[in-house]
Amino acid sequence: MKNKLVHLRERLFASKFYTRSPRPVRWIIGSLSNNLGYKLLSLLLAILLWNYVIATNSSITRNKTIYNLTGTVSGLSTLSVNKLALSESPEEALSGITVTVEAPQADYSRVSADNVQVALDLSSVRAVGTQEVPLRATSSYGRVRSISPETLTLTFESLDSRNVAVNSVIEGQAEGYWYNVSRSNPSMLTISGAASVVQSITSARVVADVRGMTDSTVTARPYVLLDAAGKEIPQDMLNCSTSSISVSVDIYPCRDIPVSTDQQSIITGAPAEGFEVKSVTIQPQSIQVAADRDLLDSLDQLVIEPVSVEGATQSLSAKSTVTQLSDFKNVSSEQVYVNVTITEETVTEYFDNVRVIFTGKAENLIASYEQLGVEVTGPRSAVEQLREEGVTVSVDLKGLEEGYYILSPKIDEEAYAGFTIMSEAASVTLTDITYNEADEADDAAQDEADDAAQEEVGDVTEEEADPDADADEIDDNGE
Repeated sequence: MKNKLVHLRERLFASKFYTRSPRPVRWIIGSLSNNLGYKLLSLLLAILLWNYVIATNSSITRNKTIYNLTGTVSGLSTLSVNKLALSESPEEALSGITVTVEAPQADYSRVSADNVQVALDLSSVRAVGTQEVPLRATSSYGRVRSISPETLTLTFESLDSRNVAVNSVIEGQAEGYWYNVSRSNPSMLTISGAASVVQSITSARVVADVRGMTDSTVTARPYVLLDAAGKEIPQDMLNCSTSSISVSVDIYPCRDIPVSTDQQSIITGAPAEGFEVKSVTIQPQSIQVAADRDLLDSLDQLVIEPVSVEGATQSLSAKSTVTQLSDFKNVSSEQVYVNVTITEETVTEYFDNVRVIFTGKAENLIASYEQLGVEVTGPRSAVEQLREEGVTVSVDLKGLEEGYYILSPKIDEEAYAGFTIMSEAASVTLTDITYNEADEADDAAQDEADDAAQEEVGDVTEEEADPDADADEIDDNGE
């Protein structure tokens, strides 16, 4: 070891650093190089002694700064006793706090965010309004020298309390099942806090997630507080009567089932004489029913309580209810609207007093027809009135010449709306009444011949007559 130290000393003295250093520096190096081993040992002992002094002497301290600390709130119960409450949560202001701790040298390394606590003490607040509240900090390994920020500006209001209703909402429903919140416990919440905040609360909303569930269930769920606009209100500075709500949800299979349209099961009684039920309609035509699976599978249609039409003379509408309601867990509509159309009886009668109007007839023709009849179908009273008024049909003779024809009459559908009229075929004879020149010449010749014959007969009569006879008497008697 000694040889190594000697060798190290010789190399030091021969180095450029030593030879080029000023004389004072060479003197210090020479002094230190004598008995180097003892000197190194002395240095080590000095260091150990210094560490011991530091560890045992608490007056030797150092400052350590801790950043981004989060504070807590204390004294809320005292604040409530004083009938006061914070209008807003100081949570955001209690983050990012900086604390400087003076700690003994021995504990310096132990000071950390885990053992430095920052608190906002509200127990000293006594009045409403905006106030500066100091922050307090403590450390397990030293004394707090500073805190930033030192105070928080907070607004205090009068303490208020109110009850709000709980609204339960179901999410995650599956197709083919009916869900219903049968009970919420509690159904009302008592909320206390700053008056402006409490008065803005209108309801509490709890969501029951039934995703994947097919049987009735009970679950405890957290809730949110809402204002009139549906905006969530933080609960940090509010006192609530409970932190969760128990929700009971009924879950049953369901499906749409048609309502029976059989008239015998829908209506009872008979309309007045001469009237009949024309049609019956119901609304809705099907109803969603929730029930036990066995009952639901056994239903093909729903039956309603029948509606009476006894003595009715006009159409009517009535409300009815579905039977078996006590066996169902839920129906989409308990009431069914029944619309009954009542009309007069339809009768068919034969009319023989039919008037015929000819259209399109040539001027040189005259038309004659045999009596025809029609078969009229319609409401009884209307048919009876039509019998008094009579029925008129038209026959088109356009383009027809002299002769005998079997033609189909036409019925004016607008004039006889509401009736069904079936007419017999019309037997029509057309006669030409034209007087041509040949006929006139023949008639003239015949007239002349007749006149000549008459004159000849007259002459013979005069010659054979008694010459003494009175001519005036002969003329008078025509003899």
